[in-house]
Amino acid sequence: MWDQPKVKTFREAPLKVETSPERVRFGENLNPEVRLGLKPEGGFAENPFAFTGDDLLRGKALFQSFCAVCHGVRGEGDGRVIPLGMPKPRSFHDPAVRGQPEGYFYFAATNGFGRMLSYKSRIPERERWLIAHYVKRCLLLEACPKEVGNAEVY
Repeated sequence: MWDQPKVKTFREAPLKVETSPERVRFGENLNPEVRLGLKPEGGFAENPFAFTGDDLLRGKALFQSFCAVCHGVRGEGDGRVIPLGMPKPRSFHDPAVRGQPEGYFYFAATNGFGRMLSYKSRIPERERWLIAHYVKRCLLLEACPKEVGNAEVY
């Protein structure tokens, strides 16, 4: 073991390796409006994806898996962890939140909000937009198809 071959550098690399702050992971969108949920001129972006009714069912499942624990099934801030001592999150039905575009919910899920942690590394980009679409369309606008609203998801 003492005489094993080793690789030792002769000198430091002549060029520094620098990465730009705009660098994104493989599979992420390069458009900053889609990636960040913010418009270049300011404000929150609209949803860049066109989702179908089947996608809404997936959005409901994702919402109940990741969000309903704190926000509650209907988004009223009455999730299962509130009686256990977690601070109550703001209701989605609050008029200040109700009028926000889908980019607001995407931005909050991406970066965290208050005590809420960031889900950027846990939920892929398109699925975060899908959750935002489900929150806006089904919980706030109540324009959800009946088969999605009545579906049992786990």
